[in-house]
Amino acid sequence: MYDIRYIKTYPAFKRVTAVIMCLLVMSIVLPISIFADAADVRKTVRVGFHEPPYFTKDNNGSRSGYSYEYQRKVAAYTGWKYEYVEGSWSELLQKLKDGEIDLMSNVSYSEERAEYMLYSSIPMGTESYYVFVSPDNTEITPDSISSLNGKRVGVTEGSIQKEYFIEWAERNGIKVDIIEKNGTDEETMQLLGKEFDAFVTIEVYGTPDTAVPLWKIGSSDFYFAVNKDRPDLLEELNFALNSIQDENKYYDQQLHDEYLKISETNRFLNITEKEWLKGHGKIRVGYQDNYLAFCGKDPDSGKLTGALKDYLSYASSAIENADPQFEAVAYDTVAEAIDALKNGEIDCMFPAELTACDAEKMGLVMSQPVMSTELLAVVRTAGKDEFLQKDKVCAAVNEGNINYDFFLSTDFPEWDRKYYSDTSSVLKAVANREADCVLISSYRYSNISKQCDKLHLSTVDTGKNIDYCFAVREGDIQLYSILAKVTGEVPDSAVHTALTYYSTESVKTSIVDIIRENLFVVLTVILSVTLVIVILILRNIRADINAQKKAKEHRRIADDLSRRVYVDALTSVRNKGGYTDYMGMLQESVESGVITEFAVCMFDCDDLKYINDTYGHEKGDEYLKSATHLICSIFRHSPVFRIGGDEFTVVLQNEDYMNREELVRMFGEECKSINSSVRNEWEHVSVSLGMAEYDPDIDSSVEDTANRADEKMYDNKRERKAGRDVR
Repeated sequence: MYDIRYIKTYPAFKRVTAVIMCLLVMSIVLPISIFADAADVRKTVRVGFHEPPYFTKDNNGSRSGYSYEYQRKVAAYTGWKYEYVEGSWSELLQKLKDGEIDLMSNVSYSEERAEYMLYSSIPMGTESYYVFVSPDNTEITPDSISSLNGKRVGVTEGSIQKEYFIEWAERNGIKVDIIEKNGTDEETMQLLGKEFDAFVTIEVYGTPDTAVPLWKIGSSDFYFAVNKDRPDLLEELNFALNSIQDENKYYDQQLHDEYLKISETNRFLNITEKEWLKGHGKIRVGYQDNYLAFCGKDPDSGKLTGALKDYLSYASSAIENADPQFEAVAYDTVAEAIDALKNGEIDCMFPAELTACDAEKMGLVMSQPVMSTELLAVVRTAGKDEFLQKDKVCAAVNEGNINYDFFLSTDFPEWDRKYYSDTSSVLKAVANREADCVLISSYRYSNISKQCDKLHLSTVDTGKNIDYCFAVREGDIQLYSILAKVTGEVPDSAVHTALTYYSTESVKTSIVDIIRENLFVVLTVILSVTLVIVILILRNIRADINAQKKAKEHRRIADDLSRRVYVDALTSVRNKGGYTDYMGMLQESVESGVITEFAVCMFDCDDLKYINDTYGHEKGDEYLKSATHLICSIFRHSPVFRIGGDEFTVVLQNEDYMNREELVRMFGEECKSINSSVRNEWEHVSVSLGMAEYDPDIDSSVEDTANRADEKMYDNKRERKAGRDVR
């Protein structure tokens, strides 16, 4: 037996016992620590949720807004879970100081604030600050800052704009009574004209009904602010913000355009601009005639037609507190319109494509781009490959078209130029080898496509775009400012739809074209009694083979153009790529609650295969162009897409959505009217149609709506086949 006393005092035993005890403690503590770390992978961050448009919540509880989306993007890189704490901006700023929340957005930097909060290394945006007054205030005017003297000016308690306003007032020698308010800026704005005469806030809260901006007092970047006791969050936040910039350097601007642009002060005129407009009357716009799809004078009415007509119509209602009216004046060339502008006959002109230097030499200034187009080079089909390899090129240019002249000087300075009186002459010059090419807008090619076919000309993509602007005389400050605001408010989608519509509107088939296309048939009938008919048949077979090769080449070129751009080369409407992008943006708008109503129409051109097989692919192309023209003319306020060989899609919103049933009825009646007035089968418009309205209860995505429209279209096709309207 061992002596227990001996064992207890044995040194080795003590060491072994100590090791065993340490292992036991580690076996208990380590798993707890590991499990604690695993459970702490996703941090819960208490974040402030304040007023629109940075944070919004609809009746269904769905959140959105500039800052909300930014925070969700941050969470994608940090894995954070958010606990939203609602309140006014001032209340939440105090909670951040007191440690009741961990993170807050939309905080401008100041040294005072930096003492009790941590700022992100990258700003999340920029905001501007304005002095607002009520619309009926006539004592405070924008042309006299001193009219603000002695007035009561409201500011949000603890806001950075208070500091900016005090500095601005001191610089301008203004003394006012500053009244600080706690609460949301939207709520405080309701007191404008009651408790105070003016209010200082960011640009997004002004509306023509409640507040008009008079002076911009400054701007600053705004940041994410982190509670000073949470430096761990700041490190992860900065990593996320840098990653967002690497992912998309335009992310801030995209959020601004989606949530803040509609609230900007550009939506209404200031008092000085309104007085100028009232005293001046209609704005006289000079334009280039015979330049569809952009602009031209209607031969029947003598009035403006083209995309510029639709643009000016939008512009007349784009400003919320004024209705600018426009008077259009036609000129034969751009040069004549610019001369008229210099002489004071008109107030502005379109289209103008001048560099800043060229404009300065003429005493003009350019607006922001109004319309944009890709440029094609029209070349000889036989020398197409040769043109692409040319070192020295001679371009044919219309006399008086100084837009292309300046464009060539800037983008192709090494090219030579020859001048001709009109478009027909420049095309003939290229066909006759007097020149190598003529530049033309992709929206205008349909106007000359038949002449190009006769002259054996085709197109090459230059890879260049041209932007068309309004030109204004230097010194016409108020007019320029008004046009700048209008340009920012007319949607790009409306401009593209108008250009697409007018690019197909002018394509007509003349009686001479019909005779030329059927000349071989006439000759065959005359010579059918002779033995020469055998030779003619052989020639016909050979011609068909060549025509098929040529048609195949045309389709290859069209497919190639369609792949490179979003405009279908045959019909001038947007193609499948454009459709995919548009539906993606529509899905985002639906998810964010910006769009709640729309409908999708699916069209299928019946009997296209029969027409191609019976009359040839050229007649099939004419058949598709006729159908496209009718679709664009009926659904003229909606984007049109060619998504397949004989399939088209239209997405209806706003006015077209409200009138959708009437438009579908008109489309059917117009089909019947056309079909009763033409003799050739390829001139008919035989189209199956299906329409479906977006229903959030049954459509989980916009594609579900499109699929239902597709099913209805096929139901319509089966009904038409049963009634023998379709083969």
